[in-house]
Order: sequence, then C-alpha cells, then structure tokens
Amino acid sequence: MDAPKEIDAATLTEALLEYAFSPAGPEVQRERSYRYLEELLFLKLFSVDYVLGIRGASQAEFTPVRMLYNEGIERSSSVKGFDYRTIVARFETYTVAVNAYLDYEPEERERKGRFWDIGKAFSRLASDTEPWVPNALDVAIHGNIFASQCVRLKDFLDQYELDVH
Repeated sequence: MDAPKEIDAATLTEALLEYAFSPAGPEVQRERSYRYLEELLFLKLFSVDYVLGIRGASQAEFTPVRMLYNEGIERSSSVKGFDYRTIVARFETYTVAVNAYLDYEPEERERKGRFWDIGKAFSRLASDTEPWVPNALDVAIHGNIFASQCVRLKDFLDQYELDVH
C-alpha cells in the first residue's frame, strides 16, 4: 500500500462536498423518481458527515474537516437548490436511525443488522407511495447502500494524511 498523500483540510472538504452533491449516475437518474434522487442526495450528504464524525473521534485533525464540510453544505445548499433546514432535518432523522441499533436486543441486532433502521428511514422518505408500505428487501438494500458509501468514504480518507500546518 502506498504511503498516504498529504492534503489540507480545505482541499479535502471541497472533494467531499463535490462527492456528496453528486449522488447518482445517469442510469440511476433515468430509473428513479425525483423524490428518490433527492433523498439519495440527503443520505450521501449524511454519510460523509457520519464517516467524518467517526474519523474525528479517533483522529482530532478530522474535526475541522467536518466543521468545514457542514459549513460547505450550508453555503452550497441554496446554490444547488436545496433547503438547508431540510438537510438538517434529514441529518437528525438519519442520526436517530443509525443509532437505533444501539437499543436492539442481541437477537434483534443479529436479525436486522447494523443499518436496518437507516435503510428503513431512507425507504420511507424516498417512497413515492403514500402511505409507505414497508418492504424488507428495499430496507435491506438501502441500508447496504449506506454501508457501502461509508466503506468507500473510509477507503478514500485512508489515502490521505491531513496537513495540519
């Protein structure tokens, strides 16, 4: 494995914002509704914040990156056509969902998996059907999408060492 490349917080933050604000490729855009795509953007924005929060817990130099990232979301949201309050509300919803696992009984943890509730929250919010009808397969797929995003972000961040000078 190559040695990590040095990067400053501002450059890393810009790369993360660019990544997060482009949530779906052309094929997904053709196949999914506007509501789904919008929710996918919120989930991707949250996944970056989530991974930065985890990374910041063990590597303090990532805390300013997370702060810059959230400032960047606020600054960019209106330019990109999104209501910042909606993004904040989604972060709150997804935070509750990602932490719900901590309250599971051991059998329920094993049965549902770590990201069941975030998959459930996403599926409900992205659904074009009112009222939403729970679908275990969709919930599992969307929980796995979140987990995959987190793994990709971790791998991306592992390539870099923050220049703190």
